[in-house]
Amino acid sequence: MSALAAAPLRFVLVDDTATFRGLLKDALQRRFQPQSLLDFGDGRDALAACLAAPPDLLIADLYLRDMDGRDLVRELRQQGSTTRVVMLTGHPEARLPAELLALGVAGFVDKNSPLEQIDRAVQCVLDGGMFFSATVPPPVPSSLASEPALPRCGADILSEREQEVVRLVARGLVSKEVASQLGLSPRTVEKHRARILAKLGLHDVPTLVRWCLRNGLG
Repeated sequence: MSALAAAPLRFVLVDDTATFRGLLKDALQRRFQPQSLLDFGDGRDALAACLAAPPDLLIADLYLRDMDGRDLVRELRQQGSTTRVVMLTGHPEARLPAELLALGVAGFVDKNSPLEQIDRAVQCVLDGGMFFSATVPPPVPSSLASEPALPRCGADILSEREQEVVRLVARGLVSKEVASQLGLSPRTVEKHRARILAKLGLHDVPTLVRWCLRNGLG
């Protein structure tokens, strides 16, 4: 478990469907027992709350009545916010995962899935991983091939073991799950992850995933 997942948590939830928002809020409170969980029906109100007191996690509907969820995340990032984001939508499209990855969104879930799927996404993101709805696999957009913010080096900069680790990280697995699949300890996986990020000169998992997609390691 990451230090974030073990610490007192602060959530912001924004969804303009009151019934769904209430059900999800209750489920999140039971499952994660956050120190605070603010919920909003409007994107602008949620944005103001996130800027006033940055939460650990923002759970947002993609299509809000007053703004697009992507614009909400863009404004947060422009203000320097590093809040982790899980995006929800009842209308998933194949292009969305790539767009959201580019914005630094760490989770994307189809609202037609059971609430337990959202629980899994939240836990994965709190643990430092990525979670994208299995019904919408992230495509490899051509724009990633020339992404200037990504390292220019290829996959051969990593050892075979590091490539094994990074493939699983790119698929959204957290350290404990990677360790189980590779027969390693979680501590060893964390060391590999830190060494991989250092080799590539990266500082966050979303950018690492984009680099993996560009280099065929997704």
